Amino acid sequence: MLCSLLLTTLGALAQNEGEDVPVYVIDSVLATPALMENLPPDQIGLITIAHGQKAILKYGSQAANGVIYVETKPFARKRVRRLLSAAVPAYDSLLRRHGSDSSFQYIVNDTPVTPTDETRLMTLDKKTFVSLEIVSPKVLEERYHIKNRQAGVLIVSTEK
Repeated sequence: MLCSLLLTTLGALAQNEGEDVPVYVIDSVLATPALMENLPPDQIGLITIAHGQKAILKYGSQAANGVIYVETKPFARKRVRRLLSAAVPAYDSLLRRHGSDSSFQYIVNDTPVTPTDETRLMTLDKKTFVSLEIVSPKVLEERYHIKNRQAGVLIVSTEK
């Protein structure tokens, strides 16, 4: 809901202001306001807004009104998998053995990540990642009452 409101507001600003449009970056690629407007809200994993000198240094004077970074859910999940694989060899091995993470249950700061609430996982980055522990299906069931998963990925993050 918040994403829809934000996108609607941003689209209206883009149409009404002309010059006062922020720079849009979707999945690390510069995008037009039209692409941003047509991005389905249920595909948005993460939105970050940047402004000031760093934004202008990176994108030039066109970023004087800020930069809106958007990561789609698939892009954010891929970024997180790369982060975890690089940080924890055991996770990388588990991921290679299973071919994907679709059979894993992610748990961030002791809270299971669900398909409707993936934010805790998608906001994970080098600054917020603290540790990761892989647990068996038996531990998942006993501790979290979660069944039918090949592994549990317990992540500790500085984000609450």
